[in-house]
This record gives sequence, structure tokens and C-alpha cells, in this order.
Amino acid sequence: MIDMPDVRNVSRWMLYALLLLITSSSAIHTEKILTTGTESAWELMENSEGVKIYFRWIDLPDKVRIRERKAEIIVHNTLEKSLKAITGEKEIPVWMSGIKKLFILHHDRPEKWYTYSLYGLPWPFNDRELITLNTLSTNPKKDRILLDMRSSDESYPPAKGVERLTHYKASWELSEIKAGLVKMTFIGRSEDPPAFPRCIQDPVIKKVFFRNMVSLNELLNGKSKSE
Repeated sequence: MIDMPDVRNVSRWMLYALLLLITSSSAIHTEKILTTGTESAWELMENSEGVKIYFRWIDLPDKVRIRERKAEIIVHNTLEKSLKAITGEKEIPVWMSGIKKLFILHHDRPEKWYTYSLYGLPWPFNDRELITLNTLSTNPKKDRILLDMRSSDESYPPAKGVERLTHYKASWELSEIKAGLVKMTFIGRSEDPPAFPRCIQDPVIKKVFFRNMVSLNELLNGKSKSE
């Protein structure tokens, strides 16, 4: 029997894996898992501390329904530093909690690379790992960057006693509004089945997702934790 505090803790760590979003991430080489579905309109869930959080439902084939999340922040920083914050091995753990290990496996080319992330869960649950394929593209004006993130096995042997996430898809869009001002938009979803009923898991995921986005916003806007 797991009491409520433990359930919240486990769900919190699960979110970090779901949202590697922001950081390193994501998706599968085949199309059979990350499928196309019917999308509902975005609904605003949170708008405070410089962060907007949205969600929408996606109805997949076989009557499967998943929730997709979106975050928007505007930071007083450069495109280069904003990109580094969501892709750097040292930068990601600064604003995203729960990461035990994170490193780049290899680059296929400068704009395509694979990242390994390990997330810690409390006993008796197994830790989670995620290998993500990251693909970077920039528009001709060099004022808009797209980062596509998808889960991938990449023939990397799984760690012992660790569960691997394999149904994750996310993206970042960084747009320069003007010099020194960047809009960052993250969209992410996972098709891995929820570990707990949505009525327990979703509120926790929403809270941790929001706090991670606030931390990223504060980091790039030069705000300290004490402010």
C-alpha cells in the first residue's frame, strides 16, 4: 500500500522524464508509436510568474486519449543562451529537478545528436531512463530555432533495474522578438501509459511542469531563488 505522499513523489519524478522537454530529448525512429490523432483546442491552465501553461487532448486510434502540454515564456536573453539552457548537459539540471545523470551519447552532425538522461524514483519503484534524438533547425533569418525531440533506443543497452521511456515526443520553438528578447514555446507529450489514475497524476504533473518552467524563466531572466 502506498500512501498519498509517496504517490505524489513518484508522480513528480515521472514528470521529469515526461518533460525532458525542455532539455534533451526525444522520439522514436518508427512512426507506429508516435501516431497522429484528432487534436482539441489548447486550453489555458496557468498564467502567472511569467509562465503560461496550456493543455489539449489528442484522441489516437484504438480509443486511446493522451494529454499534450504547452508552455510559453518570454526571456530577456539571447537566442544562443536560451538554446544552451535547454540543451546543455550542465545547464539542464539547474532548472529541472530529479536528474541523476545526463550526457550526450554522440553527434551524427552538429544539428543532430543523442542524449541520455536518468531520473531517480523513490523505492520501491525503478528509476527511469530516456534516450532522445535531438534535431535542430534554424530559419534563414537566424531569428527562429526549432528543436525536435523524440525518444530513441539508438542501440544503447538499457541500465540494469531501470525502466526506459520509449513513447515521448516534444519540441521547442525559440523566436527572437527583438535583440535580447526571446519567446520560448515548449510542446510535449508521452504515450507511455500513466502509472496512476489521472485524477492523482495529472495535478502533480501540472504543478511540477509549471515549477520547472518558472525555474527556467528565472534562470534566463537573471533572477535568483531569493527574489
